[in-house]
Amino acid sequence: MDKKPYPFLPFEDSLVGEKILLVWQESHHSEKNLKDHLLKALDLSEDQIIFTPNAMKQKLMVSYPTEIRSLIEKGEFGSITNLLLEIAKGKSELNPTPALDITFELMEWILTGFDLDDVLVETLSALFGTNLTNDFVDQVRAEYIKEFRG
Repeated sequence: MDKKPYPFLPFEDSLVGEKILLVWQESHHSEKNLKDHLLKALDLSEDQIIFTPNAMKQKLMVSYPTEIRSLIEKGEFGSITNLLLEIAKGKSELNPTPALDITFELMEWILTGFDLDDVLVETLSALFGTNLTNDFVDQVRAEYIKEFRG
């Protein structure tokens, strides 16, 4: 008997997702609106948004940061956005299954560890099929930091 995949709720199961939603809602938009934007932009159905199995997740969370660091060193910032979108859509060479949970973890890693706001703006705009700004990313980061300062 196959185990049923566990749904990934991007705005509840991810701290960065939670903060993206908070900033989105501050602009008088709803969670449903944001989720609809996400599903449409990624061309995914809600049942495709699931947690990546642990063994695969461990493998990917070693491989993808290495790949992203390499892209940063080469100055190929647009390729980072492409990689994150491929991961979310399940079109990555390493994982042919949509992995929005991995994409959100990697965005959180980039948000907190690198000065790549333009990459985050481009990625978030593509993920949600709307034009977001550096101010949006700044607000997400501020909310994220506020969470840890209590």
